[in-house]
Amino acid sequence: MNFASDMPTKPETKHCAKHGDYQVRYLPMGNRFLLNEQCPKCAAEANASREAEELAEQKRLASEHLRRQRLEAGVSVRNCDVGFEDYFPNDQFQAANLKTIQEFTQTVASGGRGNIVMTGGVGTGKTMLACAVVNALLRKGKRCRIIKLIDLIREFKDTWRKGSETNETKLIKHFSTLDLLVIDEVGMQFDSDTEKLFIFDVVDGRYQNMLPTVMISNLDIYGVKQAIGERVVDRLREDGGKVLAFQGASQRKSFEATVSAMEAVKHA
Repeated sequence: MNFASDMPTKPETKHCAKHGDYQVRYLPMGNRFLLNEQCPKCAAEANASREAEELAEQKRLASEHLRRQRLEAGVSVRNCDVGFEDYFPNDQFQAANLKTIQEFTQTVASGGRGNIVMTGGVGTGKTMLACAVVNALLRKGKRCRIIKLIDLIREFKDTWRKGSETNETKLIKHFSTLDLLVIDEVGMQFDSDTEKLFIFDVVDGRYQNMLPTVMISNLDIYGVKQAIGERVVDRLREDGGKVLAFQGASQRKSFEATVSAMEAVKHA
């Protein structure tokens, strides 16, 4: 740093190879002046570059934090970045289902309630759309969880283990107070009375707390009733609960076809 005892009548002129001539700036510091001899335009560009790097780092950290949240919420690595724009409706019914789920997401985000049972064949996009819902709501600060029914039951059974850090009551409270709970692969459990009791306790807890629940199954609605019990389905019918039937071609095939078409246009 250079100092001057007096400010000259005419500031010293310096030359920047990039921006041309500029005047030295004199900054008062007590009884003398600090000379700022840096090109002001270079300084502005450096500050802008530094701010851009800091902003990019903040976005990266926020993205990593959101990704961790999604994984902790049960979203698979494959669906961690999925959104509604990744769903390609094959017909008017799939398009209607997409619209209903988007509206449901907006309702939950604003604190509303409702339930959805998604039924239909393998690959029709049910789990992907559910993950899109969870991803969107986590971004809004909601507490969500998506879990396969068999894994939910395993968590309950694990409380029976000696030395378990939790118990059935605490687990029911946890699942009953999430802003959104998505239970996937309904019908893949062992179908015992104990399992049905676990399912009822969780769904009834959410029913009492007036919180939204989503259930996903490859079965039709009659198969779902048989798998989890009429009382559970009855709870899900409350608060405007809806059953969405997913039919038509596999979303996986649709996605592959779309990518192939894009590649064909790209290389045409």
